[in-house]
Amino acid sequence: MSEIYLGKLAGNHAEWLGVRQSLIASNVANANTPGFRAQDVKEMDESAAIFSNLTQTDSKHIASGIGNVSGIGTGEDDSWEIYHSGGNVSLPQEMMKASEVAGAYELNTTVMKTFHRMVVAVFGN
Repeated sequence: MSEIYLGKLAGNHAEWLGVRQSLIASNVANANTPGFRAQDVKEMDESAAIFSNLTQTDSKHIASGIGNVSGIGTGEDDSWEIYHSGGNVSLPQEMMKASEVAGAYELNTTVMKTFHRMVVAVFGN
């Protein structure tokens, strides 16, 4: 098993969240554009690489099924509706995705702040 660098993982996750938020904003901005197809980022590439070699040692543990990385793609399968303009942007769905991104970013920064406080407590300033 390889080492997991929390700072690098958190930084990559924050970068991935930024890309996802940009795509969501683009989807909202182009909601009324004829033929526009919503896009989303499916999974974070770095997490798949980091967690791909983990072994499930107990049936109660979460399996490491993170390996399905599909990158940026259209949201044809995830869309709720197809509109008369030919587009598939659902504003309520995009707002839910934006909320998910905000929650994930909050969790990411909270974990890093907590880790930093722990390191300072153990090793001092």
